[in-house]
Amino acid sequence: MSKTDGFLLMRRSLAEPAPPVLLPDGTELVPLAAADAGHIHSLLQFSYAPGYGSLRHDARDWWETLIADSEFDRNLAFVVKAGDRVVGFCLVWRSSFIRDIAVDGSFRRRGIGSALLSLAIEAMRKRGNEEIALKVDMYNANAQRLYAEFGFTTD
Repeated sequence: MSKTDGFLLMRRSLAEPAPPVLLPDGTELVPLAAADAGHIHSLLQFSYAPGYGSLRHDARDWWETLIADSEFDRNLAFVVKAGDRVVGFCLVWRSSFIRDIAVDGSFRRRGIGSALLSLAIEAMRKRGNEEIALKVDMYNANAQRLYAEFGFTTD
């Protein structure tokens, strides 16, 4: 099992397609926009609060650092909204690494996390990558189960 500072490294071959993207009623996939940066930052803070990750405290600093990163590609950032509210976010680095995936607590277990994973997997398949990877907190059993359902394994 590959462990890195309390996190497990999980990988998935991209030889097989992901399950279809099925967003719940009342939600939609929207392009990443600077106007949503504060909402995305708050969602990530909420998701990381139990110790499942960390990010810069200031939303503007986080956004500016994100878009300046050489791994960043706006086409690999997936935002799900319910009305004006950001309820899901997934960011994949160009190197085929899922950097962030988060779902609003009141929208969990509705398929948003699965839809985001499918989008990430298919985006990297279309780019010709052979595998996709992510890190998950070794104590986050729910996330580990979801990733395993999508074919992610540990070394």
